[in-house]
Amino acid sequence: MATPTLPLLTTALTTQGLPCPHPLFLTPILSPSSSQRLPPLPALTATAKHRLLTSDFTAPNILSSSTSPLPPNLSSATIVSRTLDHDTYVQVLDIEDLGRSKWEQVEALEMERKGEMTKGREVIRVVNATPDNDLGSSASTQSIKPTSNSSTTSSHGPFKLLLQDVKGQQVYGFELSRVEKINFPPTMNIGSKVMLRKGCKVARGMVLLEPKTVVVLGGKIEVQDKAWREGREERLRDAVKDNKEREGE
Repeated sequence: MATPTLPLLTTALTTQGLPCPHPLFLTPILSPSSSQRLPPLPALTATAKHRLLTSDFTAPNILSSSTSPLPPNLSSATIVSRTLDHDTYVQVLDIEDLGRSKWEQVEALEMERKGEMTKGREVIRVVNATPDNDLGSSASTQSIKPTSNSSTTSSHGPFKLLLQDVKGQQVYGFELSRVEKINFPPTMNIGSKVMLRKGCKVARGMVLLEPKTVVVLGGKIEVQDKAWREGREERLRDAVKDNKEREGE
């Protein structure tokens, strides 16, 4: 079998729908120490894919210099509508749940933090007794094994994402219709990579996320993901406080 080369590895990645990496990004993967034998192409591809999806696209020498960014001024609300004229790769910086109030999300996070919403936890529910099950008391109990009620996995959205392209340009995306893998971590993590297909619609500076034009590739940026999770409840509380202050003006 021929030794895998830079063009072969690049092709193996792009045929999977991944962005074209910079040659300097792939060189270390193809240059093991003298004591190691170069793995076969499938193993190299898997390694390169993992590293690519966990990298910051805005860092130097990650993606090819030919990678297309988002159009300039895409977030401008003065343009009623437009469409992307090429496939564009972005990464997720923030995830907002528009299907629940911020205070509802705060309460859910609080319950989860206290261990009251743990998957598999037994719940005892008191129900009124009926003539058929009357055991001499006015109430009976039921043991219930609930499914996961985690506040970070149970929402059905829609979700609003803050997206960033290879040049660092940011734009919001709104889930117009349900898109697979768009959700809170761990379904979608901060730093997750997304491909916006050619023809993706943009309205008033907002990217409209639909299944036919959005592909979630996965991955995460560990440091950003950790910071987002740890600070989420505080950010939601601050937003609730700001809303109350505006309403009181």
